[in-house]
Amino acid sequence: MIDTAALHRHALASLEAADLALARADLVVPGPYRSADVTREFIDEVIGGTMPGAQLTDFAAEEAHDGMTSRRRWRLAWNAAGRHAGLPESIFVKATPDEAYLRETLSMLHMAEHEVRFYAEVQRDVADITPRPWFGRYYPGGLFLLVTEDLEERGARPYWGKDHCSAAHARAVATALATLHARLWQSPRFERDLGWVRPRTRKFGAAWHRQSFIDARQRFLASEHAAALPQAVVETIGLWSQHSEVVYDYWDRLPATLLHGDSHLGNTYANPDGTAGLFDWQVIFRGPGLRDLGYFILSALSDADRRVQERPLFEHYCDVLETHGIRLERGKAWRDLCLLTLDSMDALMKTIVRGGYGHAASGLERSLGARVGAMADRDVAGLLRTVIAGGEL
Repeated sequence: MIDTAALHRHALASLEAADLALARADLVVPGPYRSADVTREFIDEVIGGTMPGAQLTDFAAEEAHDGMTSRRRWRLAWNAAGRHAGLPESIFVKATPDEAYLRETLSMLHMAEHEVRFYAEVQRDVADITPRPWFGRYYPGGLFLLVTEDLEERGARPYWGKDHCSAAHARAVATALATLHARLWQSPRFERDLGWVRPRTRKFGAAWHRQSFIDARQRFLASEHAAALPQAVVETIGLWSQHSEVVYDYWDRLPATLLHGDSHLGNTYANPDGTAGLFDWQVIFRGPGLRDLGYFILSALSDADRRVQERPLFEHYCDVLETHGIRLERGKAWRDLCLLTLDSMDALMKTIVRGGYGHAASGLERSLGARVGAMADRDVAGLLRTVIAGGEL
């Protein structure tokens, strides 16, 4: 009898080795993948070429910000045909980062591929909560280039991780997340055209990713950030690190949808009418929708605000799902959200020990306080022991 699980693990391990080698190689690919590849000719082709007679007359980089990727906003000027056609006056460009360690992450987890494919294959289904794409292409080794609309041109406000999140914006984001999740809840597309949106334990780079979290937990617990943590939180992180595979398996058995995967405050925006949306779709995977909601709450709210708002946000999220015909058993769902605190804590610990990925220190400190408070208030240690003992909540 063929052990298909073992074969799958072997295939993923072989792919990881290839992806790591490609990320470190000095690749030359026949296409645009760097910020420098955004030229007058390129913009004329991918945007101006959509309208007969349109031609770019001027363009300039207006703003630059580097994190996991290279990011630029470009100001555009068009001839009369372009202006008449309503072509954008600015665009947002994400491109391959210069740093090899960042390309390694993009390559191993197929992050660049996933974001480009999201905009090509999924965005039209959730266009009301995402930016419009103009161009996307990806290559091996974490190389890519993505061009989307500039949200500020349409009057939207992109948030930064350090920003204050109002109760109104938090509720709007909960609406957007429920909308996203409802549209692909237990979707048969996961067995067809969206088979590349994989569960956590079968993600590309899963073994590498798992080890990176183990290393991050150890480094975090040895850092000055952990020195002020309650001992109970330190012990829970240690227990979690020993038994995380049991919990991952449990999460993979929950009803699944398409997850944004990195739904922190700094990846959200507010429209002029008060509705919200999300950008930066590099970390999408298949899993329980409450994962995105919990991740957002713990990134966006101070610990004091979390205590007041988290339960109403959870109830609102469930209410919106019900308008789409999806009913959760709320007691069980709340326990699941509480257990998912561990996942949010993992993401923050890794961000901190890897230098912050460009996030403001004040936002990271606020997020740490909310997560530490949540671990105590939500009895995360007790929920963790329940899953370790019986495999589920």
